[in-house]
Amino acid sequence: MSLDRDTLPPHAQLRESEIPIVDIGPLLAGASGALERAADEFHAACTGIGFMVLVNHGIDGDIVERAFEASRRFHALPMDEKMKVRMNRHQCGYMPPNVSVHRDTFENRESALRPQPSEAFKFTFDLAPDDPDHGKGRRFRGHNKWPDEALVPGLHDAFMDFHLTFEALGQKLLPPIAASLGLDPDYFAPFFARPSSMTRIAHYPATGVPDEIVTLPGHRDLSFLTLIPPATRVGLEVFTPDGVWVDQPVVPEGVLFNTGSTLSHWTNDVYAPTLHRVRTDPHEDRHSNIYFLYPDVDARMECVPTCVGTDRPAAYEPVTFGAFHADYAARNFAYAEDWD
Repeated sequence: MSLDRDTLPPHAQLRESEIPIVDIGPLLAGASGALERAADEFHAACTGIGFMVLVNHGIDGDIVERAFEASRRFHALPMDEKMKVRMNRHQCGYMPPNVSVHRDTFENRESALRPQPSEAFKFTFDLAPDDPDHGKGRRFRGHNKWPDEALVPGLHDAFMDFHLTFEALGQKLLPPIAASLGLDPDYFAPFFARPSSMTRIAHYPATGVPDEIVTLPGHRDLSFLTLIPPATRVGLEVFTPDGVWVDQPVVPEGVLFNTGSTLSHWTNDVYAPTLHRVRTDPHEDRHSNIYFLYPDVDARMECVPTCVGTDRPAAYEPVTFGAFHADYAARNFAYAEDWD
């Protein structure tokens, strides 16, 4: 069966500049009718602004805070120590300041293509010895680089607890996303049985100049979905459908959700990702920990049947996520393509 966009589940009207707040407590508790209600709310957000704030999500605040504390200690290390775990072509490790250029940006090209002054540390899952990909060198599978534990005690566990906690939440959001598209709630589950999700531990140093500046230009995430607990400072801005930049809402303990290009490819742009950017505070450093839900590198991404039809042909050829990720990395993270 195929449906056009107008036949997808009904949803509440959403003001174009509004970022909705969605209570997923009933969904996670398995309450009667909660999946259907969440599907309607997800559909409204994903066809509107592409962002929402999730509340009653069950995330342990101590896990989030420990990750921020480890981030502060890591980014305070001397540069020569951080460069010992320099990011590799699998996008794991340390990205120093002034090397990254996000070429998929849609902002002013002159300013957007300047190297970004922010720094970050990225990682994925540590593969167990019995994992089929362990030791095989497959791209984006098990290539983490960790600093000396003696330099930042507890960093590995703090970061991995964060990653695994948000991975568990991301997996629980697959059924309402599938249902919101008129699919069986378990439709996406097989594609995420062996995910390649990543976490980005970002540090935006204070600029020291009177005015805030854009340090991460307007871009769309690669992810199927992105989850972001509140950063240590405001700064994230969202580009609304009516063409203005708005500050993300600050909801204590809320988790920001946004769609990415992987979900857009799968849904034939029914759920198109939204541009967002980061402004840096002139006086205080900003730390932000971001989780990206990625499918299995072998997942075959083909426009789902409910998002194609005679009046909406498939805009994309099927592709594996591994190839999709590699293409995105080549365009936006070329600085790491030849790094070890």
